[in-house]
Amino acid sequence: MGMDSRTLVFGIVIIGIIGYLLLPNLFKTFNSSTDSVQTSTNLSNVNPPSTYDPSTVNSSGDPIQNSPSVNNALNSANRNSEISTGDWILFLSDGAFQQFSVNAQVYAFLQELIQSDRKGTANITVFLVENGQIHQFIVSNETYSVIANIATINARASNSPTYSAPSTNSIPSTNSTSPTTISPPSVISETMTIINASTTGFSVALNPALTGLLASNFTLHNSLGNPVVITAATSSDNGATYVISVAMSAGQTYTLTAAQTGHTFGAAQNIVVPQ
Repeated sequence: MGMDSRTLVFGIVIIGIIGYLLLPNLFKTFNSSTDSVQTSTNLSNVNPPSTYDPSTVNSSGDPIQNSPSVNNALNSANRNSEISTGDWILFLSDGAFQQFSVNAQVYAFLQELIQSDRKGTANITVFLVENGQIHQFIVSNETYSVIANIATINARASNSPTYSAPSTNSIPSTNSTSPTTISPPSVISETMTIINASTTGFSVALNPALTGLLASNFTLHNSLGNPVVITAATSSDNGATYVISVAMSAGQTYTLTAAQTGHTFGAAQNIVVPQ
């Protein structure tokens, strides 16, 4: 029995050595199964094996596997940008990956938006990159639209950081040889004289003559400052003299003013109605 036991042990050792020499891959596979799963993807090595970041999930809550085409695109972006530092957004647009940097507030907003839109239909891949750490998501069309709009605004702000109104020198003149000068309209000064005052009205002589005046162009006040209604203003000599029809009291003093666009009539004129 003792001899048989030693023979059995020796046979097992021999078989083990032969198996190790003939099937090395079996032992390598067994050893590799004990390694830890990669927890993050760094831009220095964006081509991991079929592993994933357990913290990166799509909007439905499922983990996303890294595909070779996506990793190649990220490698290309890494070679042509500075996304290894700061916060960046990468997304697919017209068949090509686009990237733009954001501040911490926008980055946090997009993270919250993606997490809150878990019930949306996830079918578009985007990447949030934070100091070289890639977080991959599959988002809904609505979330993707928000990201694309932010990218558009970001590009517009980058191309024109400040808005300044065009200078007057850059505005073309309607006259190709010299700028057009607009002069203020001239104002004609009228001299107004009161004649023939009575209880039924008075006449107003204007120099120079001014045609087209109406009763509404004249304003009459009594001695108490109350307005008095003028019923008519007519001229038979092309505006040199206007006959004003109005009821006034004998012995009272009135004041008259006139107004017309492009004309001045001086100070108010006193009208003394004789007894």
